[in-house]
Amino acid sequence: MTAASVCAQQTQQPDKDGVYVPFRDVKHPKLVNAVAAVLPPEVSLAGGKHVCTLSMVIGADGIPTNIEVVNSQKSRLDDAAIAAVKQSQFEPGSLDGKPVPVRAVVWVPFVDADHPATPETGPPKEVKNMTVPRPLKYGEAEFSDEARRKHFSGTVVLAFMVTEDGLPVNVHVVSPLGMGLDEQAIKAASQYRFKPATLEGIPVPFPSVVIVSFRFRDSY
Repeated sequence: MTAASVCAQQTQQPDKDGVYVPFRDVKHPKLVNAVAAVLPPEVSLAGGKHVCTLSMVIGADGIPTNIEVVNSQKSRLDDAAIAAVKQSQFEPGSLDGKPVPVRAVVWVPFVDADHPATPETGPPKEVKNMTVPRPLKYGEAEFSDEARRKHFSGTVVLAFMVTEDGLPVNVHVVSPLGMGLDEQAIKAASQYRFKPATLEGIPVPFPSVVIVSFRFRDSY
């Protein structure tokens, strides 16, 4: 009855705080001066690589706020990663050429002592050694009773974070449709499963946007 797609024209609305997600006409913030994290003297990378994944809002002034660690497990490197991001400089995201607050994810890879742990962000193709999540399972979204009665069709745009385990979390609506279809789309997306994203070969949280299309057919 429904299908998930990654390509459609849709008008995005900001959340209750006026923050957008990078999608369609909303441009992703850019790092214009990335400051490398300083490895704490008491921490060794001998045990292997680690990538700190930070979610934040890059304001219209380019200043990062509301920084939080979204890795499933915390690390003694998190504070160093946050400090590096706060010292870095960003070009804000934009909508129709106007700077707007945009939610962004920044990865800080700690590879070894010889390689600077430099923050990275932006579209996946601009992040070195990154792979994006690969869908393994889609949930099937059902029409709401109201939408079925009115033969209503349309699309719902959702955003969520794909965890290191390939699970969608914090699923929320970016562009609503109404008639109970937003809730049905969220319910379906919560059943999605992915092969997780990786950076430097390490599974990392990754922000995703999907479009759930509802197309009514008279045979239903």
